[in-house]
Amino acid sequence: MIDRIIKDSSLRPNLFVWRGGLPLSEIEKWESKQLVSVPDDVKDLWSTKGGGDLFESETILQPSGSDEDDLVLPRSEWFWGKGLDSDCYVFHEGLYVSTFRRADDLLRSLNSSNFSEVGTFRTLDDWYLSLRAEYGDRYGLPPLRGGS
Repeated sequence: MIDRIIKDSSLRPNLFVWRGGLPLSEIEKWESKQLVSVPDDVKDLWSTKGGGDLFESETILQPSGSDEDDLVLPRSEWFWGKGLDSDCYVFHEGLYVSTFRRADDLLRSLNSSNFSEVGTFRTLDDWYLSLRAEYGDRYGLPPLRGGS
Protein backbone atom coordinates (compact mmCIF):
# COMPACT_ATOMS: atom_id res chain seq x y z
CA MET A 1 0.00 0.00 0.00
CA ILE A 2 1.11 3.53 -0.77
CA ASP A 3 -2.03 5.27 0.47
CA ARG A 4 -0.52 7.34 3.29
CA ILE A 5 2.34 8.83 1.29
CA ILE A 6 -0.05 9.66 -1.58
CA LYS A 7 -2.54 11.29 0.84
CA ASP A 8 0.18 13.36 2.49
CA SER A 9 1.65 14.46 -0.84
CA SER A 10 -1.81 15.60 -1.94
CA LEU A 11 -2.43 17.37 1.35
CA ARG A 12 0.97 19.12 1.40
CA PRO A 13 2.37 19.11 -2.16
CA ASN A 14 5.06 21.62 -1.16
CA LEU A 15 6.72 18.86 0.92
CA PHE A 16 6.93 16.37 -1.95
CA VAL A 17 8.74 16.87 -5.25
CA TRP A 18 8.00 13.88 -7.47
CA ARG A 19 9.93 13.09 -10.66
CA GLY A 20 6.95 11.59 -12.48
CA GLY A 21 5.66 8.07 -12.79
CA LEU A 22 7.62 5.48 -14.75
CA PRO A 23 6.03 2.99 -17.14
CA LEU A 24 5.59 -0.38 -15.43
CA SER A 25 7.29 -2.03 -18.42
CA GLU A 26 10.42 0.06 -17.73
CA ILE A 27 10.43 -0.99 -14.07
CA GLU A 28 9.96 -4.66 -15.01
CA LYS A 29 12.77 -4.44 -17.57
CA TRP A 30 15.06 -3.03 -14.87
CA GLU A 31 14.02 -5.85 -12.48
CA SER A 32 14.81 -8.46 -15.10
CA LYS A 33 18.19 -6.94 -15.89
CA GLN A 34 19.12 -6.75 -12.17
CA LEU A 35 17.69 -10.22 -11.41
CA VAL A 36 15.75 -8.73 -8.53
CA SER A 37 12.09 -8.63 -7.56
CA VAL A 38 11.07 -5.14 -6.47
CA PRO A 39 8.37 -5.17 -3.76
CA ASP A 40 4.95 -4.38 -5.25
CA ASP A 41 4.50 -1.26 -3.09
CA VAL A 42 7.76 0.23 -4.33
CA LYS A 43 6.77 -0.56 -7.93
CA ASP A 44 3.41 1.09 -7.32
CA LEU A 45 5.07 4.26 -6.06
CA TRP A 46 7.56 4.32 -8.94
CA SER A 47 4.82 3.83 -11.52
CA THR A 48 2.53 6.39 -9.89
CA LYS A 49 4.93 9.13 -8.78
CA GLY A 50 8.48 8.00 -9.61
CA GLY A 51 11.19 8.87 -7.17
CA GLY A 52 11.42 12.23 -5.52
CA ASP A 53 12.39 14.40 -2.62
CA LEU A 54 10.33 14.81 0.52
CA PHE A 55 10.53 16.75 3.73
CA GLU A 56 13.89 18.41 4.18
CA SER A 57 16.41 15.75 3.34
CA GLU A 58 14.77 12.57 2.12
CA THR A 59 15.17 11.14 -1.38
CA ILE A 60 13.30 8.21 -2.89
CA LEU A 61 15.45 6.72 -5.62
CA GLN A 62 14.10 5.19 -8.82
CA PRO A 63 15.42 2.61 -11.31
CA SER A 64 15.82 4.94 -14.30
CA GLY A 65 16.04 8.61 -15.12
CA SER A 66 18.53 11.28 -16.00
CA ASP A 67 20.26 12.04 -12.69
CA GLU A 68 22.56 9.21 -11.59
CA ASP A 69 22.50 10.49 -7.98
CA ASP A 70 18.79 9.61 -7.86
CA LEU A 71 19.04 6.09 -9.30
CA VAL A 72 18.83 2.83 -7.37
CA LEU A 73 21.73 0.98 -9.00
CA PRO A 74 24.49 3.64 -8.83
CA ARG A 75 23.60 4.53 -5.23
CA SER A 76 23.37 0.85 -4.28
CA GLU A 77 26.77 0.19 -5.86
CA TRP A 78 28.23 3.08 -3.87
CA PHE A 79 26.84 1.61 -0.63
CA TRP A 80 28.01 -1.89 -1.60
CA GLY A 81 31.50 -0.41 -1.84
CA LYS A 82 31.05 0.83 1.75
CA GLY A 83 30.11 -2.65 2.99
CA LEU A 84 26.36 -2.94 2.41
CA ASP A 85 25.27 -6.50 1.53
CA SER A 86 25.16 -6.67 -2.27
CA ASP A 87 21.74 -8.36 -2.09
CA CYS A 88 20.35 -5.05 -0.81
CA TYR A 89 19.14 -2.38 -3.22
CA VAL A 90 18.86 1.14 -1.84
CA PHE A 91 15.57 2.88 -2.68
CA HIS A 92 15.78 5.73 -0.14
CA GLU A 93 18.43 7.96 1.40
CA GLY A 94 18.10 10.52 4.13
CA LEU A 95 17.42 9.99 7.81
CA TYR A 96 18.63 6.46 7.15
CA VAL A 97 19.20 4.21 4.13
CA SER A 98 16.25 2.06 3.09
CA THR A 99 16.60 -1.11 1.06
CA PHE A 100 14.84 -4.10 -0.40
CA ARG A 101 16.65 -7.41 -0.89
CA ARG A 102 16.71 -10.04 -3.59
CA ALA A 103 15.67 -12.69 -1.06
CA ASP A 104 12.43 -11.22 0.31
CA ASP A 105 9.82 -8.49 0.02
CA LEU A 106 10.71 -6.79 3.30
CA LEU A 107 11.80 -3.19 3.36
CA ARG A 108 14.62 -2.38 5.74
CA SER A 109 15.90 0.88 7.10
CA LEU A 110 19.56 0.86 8.04
CA ASN A 111 21.98 3.18 9.76
CA SER A 112 24.00 4.66 6.89
CA SER A 113 27.32 4.51 8.73
CA ASN A 114 27.36 0.89 9.95
CA PHE A 115 24.28 -0.65 8.24
CA SER A 116 22.75 -1.76 11.54
CA GLU A 117 19.02 -2.30 11.22
CA VAL A 118 16.78 0.59 12.26
CA GLY A 119 13.51 -1.04 11.22
CA THR A 120 11.85 -3.70 9.06
CA PHE A 121 8.58 -3.07 7.23
CA ARG A 122 6.11 -5.20 5.29
CA THR A 123 4.55 -2.31 3.35
CA LEU A 124 5.71 1.02 1.98
CA ASP A 125 3.06 2.72 4.12
CA ASP A 126 4.59 1.17 7.25
CA TRP A 127 8.02 2.35 6.09
CA TYR A 128 6.72 5.85 5.34
CA LEU A 129 5.12 6.12 8.79
CA SER A 130 8.62 5.87 10.31
CA LEU A 131 9.63 8.98 8.32
CA ARG A 132 6.34 10.68 9.07
CA ALA A 133 6.92 10.14 12.79
CA GLU A 134 10.12 12.16 12.45
CA TYR A 135 8.83 14.93 10.18
CA GLY A 136 5.03 15.04 10.45
CA ASP A 137 4.70 17.45 13.37
CA ARG A 138 7.54 19.63 12.13
CA TYR A 139 5.79 20.14 8.80
CA GLY A 140 2.24 20.37 10.09
CA LEU A 141 0.87 17.08 8.81
CA PRO A 142 -2.32 16.18 10.66
CA PRO A 143 -2.08 13.56 13.42
CA LEU A 144 -3.03 10.06 12.38
CA ARG A 145 -6.10 8.49 13.94
CA GLY A 146 -6.78 4.79 14.15
CA GLY A 147 -3.64 3.80 12.23
CA SER A 148 -4.67 5.59 9.03
